[in-house]
Amino acid sequence: MDGATCVVSSLAAEGVDHLFMVPGGLNDPFMPPMTETEGVRTVVAAHEAGAAYMADGYARASGRLGVAFGIGGPGVTNIVTALAAARADRSALLAISGEVATGTEGRGAFQDGSGAALDDVSVLRPVTARSLSVNSPANLQPYLRAAALTALRERAPVHLSIPLDVQRSEQLVDWTPLPEAAYRPLAIDREATDAALSVFSMDAHGQPAANVIILAGPGVRHARAEAALIAAAERFDIPIATTLSGKGLVPEDHPLSLGVFGYGGSRWASEAILDPAVEVLVVIGSGLSQRDTLNWDPKMLPARELVHVEADPALIGRTWPSSRPVTASPRAFLELLTSVDGSIAAGLESGRSARQAFLGDVRGRGPHAYEAEDTTRDTEPMHPARFVTEARAACPRETVLSVDSGAHRAWCSQYWPSYGSGDYVSLANLAPMGGAIPLGIGAKIARPERPIVVATGDGCMLMHGMELHTAARYSIPLVILVFDNHSYGNIWYRAKEMGAGPEALTDIPGLSWPEFARAMGADGVAVSHPGEVGEAVAHGLTQSKPFLVSARIDKHYPTPIAPWRQAVAEWEDSH
Repeated sequence: MDGATCVVSSLAAEGVDHLFMVPGGLNDPFMPPMTETEGVRTVVAAHEAGAAYMADGYARASGRLGVAFGIGGPGVTNIVTALAAARADRSALLAISGEVATGTEGRGAFQDGSGAALDDVSVLRPVTARSLSVNSPANLQPYLRAAALTALRERAPVHLSIPLDVQRSEQLVDWTPLPEAAYRPLAIDREATDAALSVFSMDAHGQPAANVIILAGPGVRHARAEAALIAAAERFDIPIATTLSGKGLVPEDHPLSLGVFGYGGSRWASEAILDPAVEVLVVIGSGLSQRDTLNWDPKMLPARELVHVEADPALIGRTWPSSRPVTASPRAFLELLTSVDGSIAAGLESGRSARQAFLGDVRGRGPHAYEAEDTTRDTEPMHPARFVTEARAACPRETVLSVDSGAHRAWCSQYWPSYGSGDYVSLANLAPMGGAIPLGIGAKIARPERPIVVATGDGCMLMHGMELHTAARYSIPLVILVFDNHSYGNIWYRAKEMGAGPEALTDIPGLSWPEFARAMGADGVAVSHPGEVGEAVAHGLTQSKPFLVSARIDKHYPTPIAPWRQAVAEWEDSH
């Protein structure tokens, strides 16, 4: 078979059942196997970035490798932001670009992006864990395997540039599926783990640490450690907060759940982690980024010990030194924590009543969400909190929410409870606008049994709203909530303080998003009163194609991120 068929067949053997692409002359040889290989379905996106976002959503929802195809040259430059976002969020993607034949490199060939011209490999090297050109037919399969392993091991995007002559070269398929350990390695530094667990021992300080909190991030999901997290917490009544990227790792109505800490964080998580009474904070599966630390707020540091558990040692200590650093799979660590006995178990047991009392005190300070009264406002234009609340009430418990970058991210973090791991997906760290629709498409393809809702804004729609056409073309049912405030809302909050000129730069003249949806082959309605939201969303969930619900939102309401604003102000005052 030819090289293109070899690649597609190898990916199918690896369990990749969907490929995302934008066609072009430099990947023509891939098109026959993309449509003829058993068990593989190919989705054509409107834009190469859309294809990569779809592959990202597929990877997050499936736990497998996401794969996007495009051409070299303009295809590669179009995909840069999406791959950078995947790297920032630690998502395992493979981007494959077609390239001019090796014999024509650097000779003025049309769309030449080879090393002798634009140099696609170098363009993508800074935003990927590995970017390679398959410069010989003999290297095709070894490079493909190395790329897949790197993506999974480093939880990052990788890139292969495959010239046309390599795509057409004769190959023998000899693909051995990667071991399951490549997807979820269970490596653990046992000595560091024992040292970390010893802080709970009856003998550690004479008086064992009683007030312990777990802060869980997306690394828990990467390791499929959700059950282990809940088991460890339930055995010893340890409260759990999550980062925004980890929202839903623990059902947010679980008795031990504090909700999200950091940007868009809940009252309970903020009050608990910032309380000086916390003795031990166990951070697991989070790199402690700016948003995961409430803008690097040192008040979150515990009185005694910061235990930081991460599979990637590069993420430990980059924000604050950890007194107990542990390089380990979150699942391996949590399973050990669940099974401890002797003085460690006795120490944790002795602090149970103190933790229960602390959790009760935190919950007694106010409702889980800030400004909870906003969820019942009847104003027109609509209050964003009411829009989110009414939409959530119309959705099944197991609904997956794909959230775009903008003010709506804060509203959804605060007022849209998630009840399962993977039920909240977002490009959270690099945070490019417009990725939520294609991200949701990929997630829906990977988990077709789950309802998918997208939360986005009018500014984001201008960027990648065209992917509604992709969802309609393939009859992928999504409900898209558009927070239509006629503005780049999050930017408007700052611009309005700069004067009329800067404020005007954030304006988005009114568009009819339902009409746009229908032009793309989807459907939709505009709602103006809160009482209309639930019926519209419920109707959308019954459709076999994407359905858009556009709500006229009042942009003047401040986002519910009071602790974040305070932390930012304090940080700016001290730097």
